[in-house]
Amino acid sequence: MSARGPAIDALLARVREAVRAQAVTVAAVPAHTVVRRIARDQADLASLFAAKAQSVGMRVTRVTDAQLDATLAKLLESRAMTVVAMRDPSLAARANAAAGARLAPNNNDDLLFDCEVGITDVDCAIAESGSLVISTNGRIRNAWVTPPIHIAVVRAAQVLADLVDLFELRPDTLDAASTTIITGPSKTADIEGVLVTGVHGPAEVEIVLVG
Repeated sequence: MSARGPAIDALLARVREAVRAQAVTVAAVPAHTVVRRIARDQADLASLFAAKAQSVGMRVTRVTDAQLDATLAKLLESRAMTVVAMRDPSLAARANAAAGARLAPNNNDDLLFDCEVGITDVDCAIAESGSLVISTNGRIRNAWVTPPIHIAVVRAAQVLADLVDLFELRPDTLDAASTTIITGPSKTADIEGVLVTGVHGPAEVEIVLVG
């Protein structure tokens, strides 16, 4: 690598001087300013979440815990293979028993490209937008990215009002290597402005809302 010459030093000096010469102003935030929170006053966040999720193209089935096994079995009855990527071992075992399908190992990303369905739990869900929040804390990211169908198991108690609550109440999701906020099936309009579903991720998202 060649040594830096006088011309470069002179250029950098001018840049530094110009940056120092620029005034920095910080706009004052009025004391009465508040964040508008649409979902904050909603008593039934789970119902609001279900309605919003359906409005963005995801299907929601609300069940009791006792109905979970049968619901998973029904959703998977026409599928030849699935994968379970859950931090909850008991829930994973129940999905396995209900599916009657071959389960891919939960530690091999490559095998997920052959899977038709990915089943995951979630870190939480957002009522305001009908979004799922899933991190790689204990999960394989491809489980909700590569299979054409994603089934997400959401507990009613996991539903938060909005993103303000997400950042305040679930900082662990921000510390993960990857956290995905899913609002509807994968879509793109990159090619000639034509909207296509299921190009960069699942074309179908099924939510099983428990509780």
